[in-house]
Amino acid sequence: MVRGLYVHIPFCPQICPYCAFASLRGEDHMHERYIDAVCREIKTHASLRPQAPLRTVFFGGGTPSQVDPSLLGRVLEALAKTFGIANDAEITVEANPSTVDYVKFAALRRLGVNRLSLGVQSFDDAALKRLGRVHGAAEAEQAYLSARDAGFDNTSIDLIFSVPGVSEQTWCASVEKAIELAPEHISAYALSIEEGTLFARRHSEGRLVPLGEEEDAQQYEWTRARLMRGGYEQYEVSNFSRPGLYSRHNWSYWSGAEYLGVGLSAHSYIGGRRFWNTRELYDYVERVEAGASCEDGSEDIDDITAQRERFWLGLRTYRGVELHGVEAAILAASERFSQLVEAGHLHMGDGRLLLAPTALVLADALAVEVTDILEADARVGREEKRA
Repeated sequence: MVRGLYVHIPFCPQICPYCAFASLRGEDHMHERYIDAVCREIKTHASLRPQAPLRTVFFGGGTPSQVDPSLLGRVLEALAKTFGIANDAEITVEANPSTVDYVKFAALRRLGVNRLSLGVQSFDDAALKRLGRVHGAAEAEQAYLSARDAGFDNTSIDLIFSVPGVSEQTWCASVEKAIELAPEHISAYALSIEEGTLFARRHSEGRLVPLGEEEDAQQYEWTRARLMRGGYEQYEVSNFSRPGLYSRHNWSYWSGAEYLGVGLSAHSYIGGRRFWNTRELYDYVERVEAGASCEDGSEDIDDITAQRERFWLGLRTYRGVELHGVEAAILAASERFSQLVEAGHLHMGDGRLLLAPTALVLADALAVEVTDILEADARVGREEKRA
């Protein structure tokens, strides 16, 4: 059952050199037409209306805060009419500090938006310049304070570590500043070099050298420890919150819940099928206006893929993975799994598999290890049946 919905707003004041999302610069004249198309697309999904209203709505991008709040209000109206929105729903808008002020925040709050995700990335001007951001540290802090003044009491700050050319001292100072501001939620992501980005091109040309694994791990472990000492609970590899104030929308992804995405390049997962929209702005708008599907691809999630994703996502969280069927018995009988447990990386009990806190930095690799063990056992079983 669909309980969460993602809305992609692709417009941006600047395309960051590390960003691989469907983002567009210089298309401000398309804001209203695009929003009209999104509202039309929402109506085409009316058959998916759940028995209960939506519990989460997330405006991501791109930079949703670049468009006029009244346009986001149109989307919320279309969602309320088509799916219904629960009175206590979590409604999040991502915001770039360079595109917001008190007036815009207040307008968003009046629309019912009750959670903000601020793309701060750093509280150091030189680091922000290296990341290609168009705002400064002072502007980021002012955006946060303006959000507070406008009545937002559930705000997240995004930060990026492991940035080449940015010292560990500078990174630590940004974390300290974030803790001083005391948002309800902090996300700390390691910089990744994504295919098709400016950073990827610089890397291939030898002009950008990523941090080594050891230095990356050191920054991550320091960040984990500092945020937890600062009163934040780690509920996912990169995400920390005050008690009970985790991102309900993102949690639905990590827990394997169904979700619907609308807008440019948006992905959905419903009934064991994943599908996604076109990444081209005019193609998307013209298809929707013509009454045609804007879907650009899909895949049916088979049992093996579903298992891999369940472990890959679940092991990243504090709750770990609920083991199904004979999975616990297969793992318990595996010598390789025993080695991982003895190394202090994994713990199994009460029908769940969890990572040790010190092993969170290895979450993806350990998920592969565990699913390889399970799949190897399944292959042996199939071969024995054929024999």
